[in-house]
Amino acid sequence: MATLFTERQLSTLRAFCDTLIPALDATPDPGGLYARAASDLHIAETLSDSLPDLIDATSQLQLKLFLDVLDQPLVNGLFGRILKPFAEMTLAERTMILRDWSSSPIALRRQAFQSIKRLAFLLFYSVLDAENSNPNWAAIDYRVTAPRAPTERAIKPLIFTEDTTLRADAVIIGSGAGGGVMAGELSAAGLDVIVLEKGGYYAEADFSDLEVPSNQQLFENKGVLTTTDLGVIILAGSTLGGGTVVNWSASFRTPDHVLAEWERDYGLTGFSGSSYQRSLDAVSHRINVNEDESLCNRQNGVLEKGATALGYTVKTIPRNVRGCEDCGFCNFGCQFGAKQSTLKTYLQDAHERGARIAVNVQVERVLIEYGRAVGVVGTALNADGRPIQLTVRAKTVVAAAGSLHTPALLLRSGLSNAHIGSNLHLHPTTVTYGLYDEPVIGWAGVPMSRYVSNFSDLDGAGYGVVLETAPLHPGIGALSLAWSDGAQHKRVMANLRHLSNIIVIARDHDGGRVTIDRRGQPKLHYTLSARDNALLARGVDEALRIHAAAGAYEISGPHSVPHLLQFGKNGGTPDRTAAVESFIGRVRASGWGKNSFALFSAHQMSSCRMAGSPALGALDPTGESFEVRGLFVADASVLPTAVGRNPMVTIMAVAHQIAGHIKARHIKREAQQ
Repeated sequence: MATLFTERQLSTLRAFCDTLIPALDATPDPGGLYARAASDLHIAETLSDSLPDLIDATSQLQLKLFLDVLDQPLVNGLFGRILKPFAEMTLAERTMILRDWSSSPIALRRQAFQSIKRLAFLLFYSVLDAENSNPNWAAIDYRVTAPRAPTERAIKPLIFTEDTTLRADAVIIGSGAGGGVMAGELSAAGLDVIVLEKGGYYAEADFSDLEVPSNQQLFENKGVLTTTDLGVIILAGSTLGGGTVVNWSASFRTPDHVLAEWERDYGLTGFSGSSYQRSLDAVSHRINVNEDESLCNRQNGVLEKGATALGYTVKTIPRNVRGCEDCGFCNFGCQFGAKQSTLKTYLQDAHERGARIAVNVQVERVLIEYGRAVGVVGTALNADGRPIQLTVRAKTVVAAAGSLHTPALLLRSGLSNAHIGSNLHLHPTTVTYGLYDEPVIGWAGVPMSRYVSNFSDLDGAGYGVVLETAPLHPGIGALSLAWSDGAQHKRVMANLRHLSNIIVIARDHDGGRVTIDRRGQPKLHYTLSARDNALLARGVDEALRIHAAAGAYEISGPHSVPHLLQFGKNGGTPDRTAAVESFIGRVRASGWGKNSFALFSAHQMSSCRMAGSPALGALDPTGESFEVRGLFVADASVLPTAVGRNPMVTIMAVAHQIAGHIKARHIKREAQQ
């Protein structure tokens, strides 16, 4: 296999990875974690082989330039006062150089450091050997279950042999929370429906507990999607069922103040009344939203204990499950079929009613004739994996490809409304951790069952943060943690069983943008505004207080350069409150520049928002394009603003509303014929 780098660049990359993850002397060293270097698992070579499929040509060039720069003695002398090529330095010297890059006041230097750091740690703790295991798992006592026995899949996607043209009443691009509901509702009304999904089809027997193959099969860009500047790590499903297959099952209703804002500020009629509430009821019933199966694992128990001690209100997160096995691997697909994703519900309903479903289909553009959408054209794969052209002619076209790909599709199709791609909201999310005397085992049990909403309205206008927990698996955990040297990072990873996280999810006021590159693929641009930074900072304050109140012996903020407060085990510092407040001040003083702290998004919204006029949005309140008749959008991109809660049920209910408008139009059309 051809690699991305020259041999000299690869030598520098090996040295970089072995600086992040060096071989160290440690006694005791159960599982050999300290003694194992990145090169022992061939991390640099794996990166070199993998990156051409993960990053575009511009990013590849930038990464090669970065490695060339590290190879220059004069540059290292200028920034680090060490006049040597990076690969010829001692470990201590290399560590000093990388620490300087990671905390540089120059944003591009921090970005360059993160471009390798995150992937190297992800691979080191999740790459698999011939036995589908990772040698580091023994050191942290991380265990996965054996794959389930093969079973027959419940849905039979279309198989193509040659260039094909199909006809239908409605074609739906995407199959997640919006597209899945749309398929179920339109097929129930008797419409002939075709669903086109960009990802593959994976069901219970295909899912596993393994991070790398799960990321590759189920997530956008194999689980390593970011904004263009690497500032935000984006987690987005790309499989039949979309994000509903890989999310953590949180199922919140849309807050009333959000619906009121949509009507007041965006002219979005029809969503603040009883009709939308009935849609919420309908989708919640179909996907079995309940609180009875939201058991509290140890990690959620930490959040509950600390928040309760501080007098905050802890609530139970409703979840869309039936017969949950509490395994803790929800984000890799539910092997037990308990998660009531659209794959298990609305798509299955549609399939049983005769809807046709095709996977691995890249829709290139919407076909438009005389101002009306009449179908789509794209590329599918035949039985041998060869690309063929697929055309679908339909009376109604529904784009439900998500907030990243729907605006890209509309832009490729020639639409020009200024709000297409604009106003991208991400619910920017950061993370704090605490280490505890007793094992927490953050990858076991219901991953997300408790939340704290005391700080969800910090500005009096409904914008703030919610505190929750996230499942903690070795790869994602390792890439999230701060690094100052190999020993510091390995110390925390060796104690991963005792680590608990609290994530801070902000309802962002200010958005980013989706554009398209030369190939028509989406590019994500997002910068935290000052007021959204302030929301996150306040959330981090509270999360650290909760960790301390829950009894952590060490707490840490989200910054790339470690900020630690250590109380000592079994009690530690007597005056914890004063120590915590002083520590919070130091964390805040570190600033919140791009790539200086961990920042994620699992919720992408609003990039083709609905509104009362083209001046305010790309779509009217029925979800139809202002520019093209018969072209509807039904996914998270239609939401006028961020929701402030995990948005799956909101997306589904909005799609349910839009489906009602399409059904009414179909009935009227049928009556006129």
